[in-house]
This record gives sequence, C-alpha cells and structure tokens, in this order.
Amino acid sequence: MSTKEIALGWLDKAKRFLTVAKRSLDEGLYDMACFNSQQAAEMALKAVLIMKSGYKPLTHSITELLEAISEIEEVPPDISDCSGIEEHYIQARYPNARVKEYSFDEARDSVKCGEAIVRFAEGVLEEG
Repeated sequence: MSTKEIALGWLDKAKRFLTVAKRSLDEGLYDMACFNSQQAAEMALKAVLIMKSGYKPLTHSITELLEAISEIEEVPPDISDCSGIEEHYIQARYPNARVKEYSFDEARDSVKCGEAIVRFAEGVLEEG
C-alpha cells in the first residue's frame, strides 16, 4: 500500500467522524459533536503527516500535530486557531469532566473546526 493510500484511509476515517459530529450537533448531543469533531481533526492531521512525511505520531494532541505539520507544510491561521479543539478528546468522553455542560455554540464551533481541518487535509492530499 502506498503512502498516499494510507493517508487517504486516515482522511476517510476523519470524514466519517465528521459525519457523526454533524449528526450529533443536529440531535443536540453537543458533547459527542465536540468529541467527534476532535477525532475528525486528529485523523485528518495524521493523514497530512503521513502524506508529507510517511510518519504517524502516536499522539492525540492537535497542538502537537499542527506543530509537526508546520515544519513541513504551511498551516493557515484558521487551522492553527482550531488547536483548542483538543480539549474535547478527554472532556467530552467522561461524565463530570467539565464544570459546565457543552453548549450548542461550542459544538457548532467544534464542527466548523473539524470541517476546516478536513478541507485543509483534502487540499494537501490532492497536491500530493
């Protein structure tokens, strides 16, 4: 399997998580919208790293993934601004992990970040 095929597999998984995030937002499951948006972003960023370097780091940190990508590919500011989505990897998964409940606005913003990062990854993979 080629590096591009592997990267496309990760991107496909990212798109699936994004689909679930959007459905969760529509159904009022705001914590799940945030978690699945984080997962979509993580998978998409790993697709970029695999495509550009052949390497997939063992991290769930969006910040670390963006830092690694920025060393080999320009990361647009709107993508860098989405690094805060990484908090949802833990907080959205466990009851009582947060002081306040997830809101529609927070979930909507997370989905928007997930969408932006997936689009970014699509562009990078199309370029080769």
